[in-house]
Order: sequence, then C-alpha cells, then structure tokens
Amino acid sequence: MISKPVRTVIAAIVTMLALGSIYAWSIYVPRLVAEFGFSTGQTQLIFGLFIAVFTVTMVFGPSLITRYGAKRLALWGSFIYALGFSLIPLSGVSFMVLLVGISLFAGIATGFGYLISISIPVEWFPQKKGLITGLVSAGFGAGAILESQVVQVLLEREFALAQIFLIVGVGKGVLLFVASFFIDRPALTYATVGLVPLKELLSQSRFWRLFAGIFTGTFAGLLVIGNLKPIGAEFPIEETTLVLGITIFSIANFMGRLFWGWLNDFVSGRVLIPLSLLMMSVFTLLIGLMNLTPSLYLFIAFAVGFSFGANFVIYAKETAQIYGLNNLGKIYPFVFLGYGISGVAGPFTGGVLKDLTGSYQDPAYVAAALCLIVFFVLLMAKPQN
Repeated sequence: MISKPVRTVIAAIVTMLALGSIYAWSIYVPRLVAEFGFSTGQTQLIFGLFIAVFTVTMVFGPSLITRYGAKRLALWGSFIYALGFSLIPLSGVSFMVLLVGISLFAGIATGFGYLISISIPVEWFPQKKGLITGLVSAGFGAGAILESQVVQVLLEREFALAQIFLIVGVGKGVLLFVASFFIDRPALTYATVGLVPLKELLSQSRFWRLFAGIFTGTFAGLLVIGNLKPIGAEFPIEETTLVLGITIFSIANFMGRLFWGWLNDFVSGRVLIPLSLLMMSVFTLLIGLMNLTPSLYLFIAFAVGFSFGANFVIYAKETAQIYGLNNLGKIYPFVFLGYGISGVAGPFTGGVLKDLTGSYQDPAYVAAALCLIVFFVLLMAKPQN
C-alpha cells in the first residue's frame, strides 16, 4: 500500500500536470487571431490575466485550506476548472467568454491547486525541500507537453475550437477531481519560524529580492511561451516544428525544475537566482538578434524553458528556508504575486509590441534588458535582511 506522503506527492504531480497545460496557450493563438478576429494583445491578455488571477487566489488560499481542508478545496477547484472551459462551447468563442472562463474560473481553480501542491508535499519531506519542490513543480512544467500534442491532432482533424476547449477542460477537470481524493496533510511537529507581519515583510529587502527575481524571470519566460508559436512563424519554419517548439519548451521546463530543485539543496538561492536571470537574458536576446532557423528556434525554446523552470523551484525553497516551512503556504503567495504581475505584463507586452511593430524583435530586447538589469542589481546587493 502506498503511504500517505508518497500518495500526496503523486496526487500533487498529477494536479500540476493538469494545471500546467496552460503553457501550451500559444498553440491556440494563431486560430484565435485568424478565425475569430482576436488581436495578439487580446490573446496574451487572456493568458496573462489567468496567471494574475491564479497568483492572487493563492494569497487567500491558506485561510481557505485552514477552514475547509486541502482535500475539499482541491475538489472544489476541479469543478470550477471544468466549468470555466465548459462556458466556451455554451456561449461561443469570444474575448469576454474566454476572459471569464479561462482567465477567471480556471485561474481561481489553478490558484487553489497550485498552492496545495507546492506547499503540502514539502511538509511531508522537510529535509528535501528543493528536491520535492522541483519534482512537484516539474509537473506544472510538463503539462503543456501532452496538451500541445492533443490539441494539434484535434486541429488537424478539423475539430472546432470550442469543441477542443471543452475536451481539454473537462478532461483536466476529471484528473483534478480524482487527484483531490489522494491529498493528505501531515500534523506539523517540528519547530517553525514565527510568521512575519505583512507590514514588516514588505519592509524587508530579502522579500523584495525574491519578488523582483521571480517577476523578472517569469516576465521574460511568459513573454516567450505566450507567443512562442507566432515567434517562430515569422520565419520559414514548418507548422510541425512550431508545435514541436512548444513541446520542447515544456520538456525543458520540466527538466529545469527538476535540475534547479536538486541543485538548490546544495547551492544557495543568492547564487542561483542571478544565474537563472543571466541565462534568461542571453537566450531571449537571441530571439531579437538572430534569424531563426528550425534548429535555432528549437534550441531557444529549450534554453528559455530550462531557465524558466528555475522560477518555480528556487523561490519556493528560499521562502521556506528564510521564513520556516510552516509559513511557506502563508508567505510564498506574496512572493508569487511577482509572477502574477508578470503574467499580465510579459505576454501582454509581447503581444502589444508585436501589434505595434509587426515583429517580436523589440519584445525580446525588452525582456533581455530587464533580466540583465535585475541580474546586476541582485549581484551587487548586500546579503542583509
């Protein structure tokens, strides 16, 4: 019989696989623009607001977990997620329907599932915070691999986009429903650090280092993944290679989360955070500087995905290290709000600049410059609280 700790980790990974498929979003973008008249900015606003809603939801998640329990909250999330996608075929593919169904409903459900999955498994394995965080968050990174392939097959078989959203949404809702029954929370018996009042938390430079780092790294990563397929489509690259790029990004994101999580158990976040930002800066800059060939497109997809994975392991582990494992679920959502803000800012910036300039060159320069600036700021910052 599988023990509760292992069962909970497996359930968390399955939950993250279902929720993380949002990273396949760019596969829908060309169809939304060509068939339904969406602007690129609108497609990226749907994606970006989804990220924002799910991170804001995480702020309220700890009190809801305390009141209703993780299992029940995860169960509610599965119904909310499926409901959001079910609105699309019922109401039609329009900007407002997708904004409500995906950005709002699915975003709220993702906030519940993500917080439960990222915080409870490490409570079972407090001595392996980096590894467990990397393992669970890798599920979120791998989610887009399956969805990109399934959606591409459905598109080739000429399924209507509304039907595809229904199939994807209900299918993931079922996975979330089943996983919710296998989540258990341990009774915490080890010593913890006292919870820092919010006002004091916001005055600490160590908090803002984490916030600035995750905002910057995810701004660049989301700008790329939200537009990845159309970025490649600016060059003579075949459709199958464009879809493969989404899969490659997802595989690299999955591998990166495992690697950065393992490494963070041995190397401090003060080293790894600037390193991941430097890598992201270099690889996004290539998008602006180079004429992409199929092989270069796939390399950049892998490199950005691998660097992007650091954001979902290092900051969670560092938050637990600084503020205590018992406070991870309470403080990490505030750090993670940096990701929520970048969720709107990154993809939307990429989409709007593309609409204005007709190219993804300028968005790539903006993302690379921001990563480089914050890299130097963090490198020169004194190691103080």
